[in-house]
Order: sequence, then C-alpha cells, then structure tokens
Amino acid sequence: MASIKERLAKDGTKRYTVDIQLKGQHSQRATFKRLTDAKKYVQDTESAIREGRYFKTTQARKHTFSDLIDRYIAEVLPFKPKQAAKQKMQLEWWREKLGVYVLADITPALIVQYRNELLSGITYRHTQRSPATVVRYI
Repeated sequence: MASIKERLAKDGTKRYTVDIQLKGQHSQRATFKRLTDAKKYVQDTESAIREGRYFKTTQARKHTFSDLIDRYIAEVLPFKPKQAAKQKMQLEWWREKLGVYVLADITPALIVQYRNELLSGITYRHTQRSPATVVRYI
C-alpha cells in the first residue's frame, strides 16, 4: 500500500513524499516535485515489487555478479572451512556464466537457463549431475 504526503519545503515549494509498504517487503520512500511523478513512481514500484523484479536500481547497476561472488568469498567463506573448497568451485562456475552481468540484469529466466545447463552437464566422472548437486550449486 502506498501513501503520498504533500509537504512544504524550506523554500516554500510543494514536495510529494511517497511511502510504499507491501507485506513482506521493506518500505520504499522517495520525494518528488510533481504529484504526477509521485503517482507514476507508485505504480511502477508496486508492480515491480509484486512481480519480483524490484530492488534498488542504483546499487544493482553499479555491481556485477562477479563483485558479489568476490565479496561472498572474502566475507562468508572464511567462516565455512568445511565447505569452502567445494563452494568456491561452485561459485567459480557461476562467475564464468554470469560474472559479466550487472545485478539488475540477472533474471529468474537467466538462472533457470544455467540451472538447466547444470542438469544436462556431464561431470568429470562421465556421469550426469544429480538434482541434489544442482541444488547445491544454486
């Protein structure tokens, strides 16, 4: 649910503050000079959140999937010594496939495409990967 509040700025001009709160999501807030811009933002953002394709675009456009993997390897894997080697190998596979994409461009369809590639792939033992192995990659 969204609410639009009209406020007066220090210089006396009107500003419209939009607050969007949907169940199970973080609230989103933005301020606009025009009411029509605020209403358009509400429509676009609510539909994006409901369709599962919304996240802060400025951060998502700055970082690549490869950056995400590097950060995970540096900050999380040191606390998982038993799984570190195996997970690093799996992360390197994902880096090879999706590393060049910015986070905003990674879609569920793209992940499904590479998941299917994993399922149909052959291991070094010349056998097909099991579904459990594919789940661990994901």
